[in-house]
Amino acid sequence: MAQSAKLPGAKAERLTEDQIVDAALEIIRESGVEALSMRSLSRHLGVSAMAAYYYVSDKQGLLDLVARRALGEIRVPEESVGPWYLRLRLLIDQVEAELRRNRGIAEVLLSRMIFSQRWVMNAIMEVLADAGFEGPNVVMAYALIHTYLFGRYRVAIGQHDVEARLADDAMPDDTVTRMGPFTSNLMGRDYYAFGVETLILGLRSQLRRQHVADED
Repeated sequence: MAQSAKLPGAKAERLTEDQIVDAALEIIRESGVEALSMRSLSRHLGVSAMAAYYYVSDKQGLLDLVARRALGEIRVPEESVGPWYLRLRLLIDQVEAELRRNRGIAEVLLSRMIFSQRWVMNAIMEVLADAGFEGPNVVMAYALIHTYLFGRYRVAIGQHDVEARLADDAMPDDTVTRMGPFTSNLMGRDYYAFGVETLILGLRSQLRRQHVADED
């Protein structure tokens, strides 16, 4: 629950946790996570440089608040929804929707998921365990999902530069050049749908291989 308090000193300043997180998310969306600092946050809120420290001790604590907000609306599908791969897709789709809504937050969650959204990690791992993955295979399957969901945003940052370079360095007999025109018609959702469908099909294939190996 968001709280507010009165800062000590001659000038009283009131902030809530929600105001702090909203401001931090705006900075991340507009300028990237590297632009977020306690000083830039204070400027954005229009308060004194030390005001934000009354609510959060440092940038790392601020990033944890932001990360907790980012995936706070996710709902874990019940088993009655359907087979494990459908529940997994619903979970992944929800995470992706929040990453699109909170541009720039993927960079935060890529390295801070275990500190701020452990329950989401746990929900995904539980689905994988229910599917039949065991021990290290649960960990590796989760790592694959984690890397795809959050790491692909890091790759997407330079995508337009790559497309521009392809146009400048076109080679008539090069397959990369021949594929170039297709990129102009592809949207982020196209890349995402293809990737997540391939990922889940791959996980299902791994399970089938595991079952065959167990029977031998």
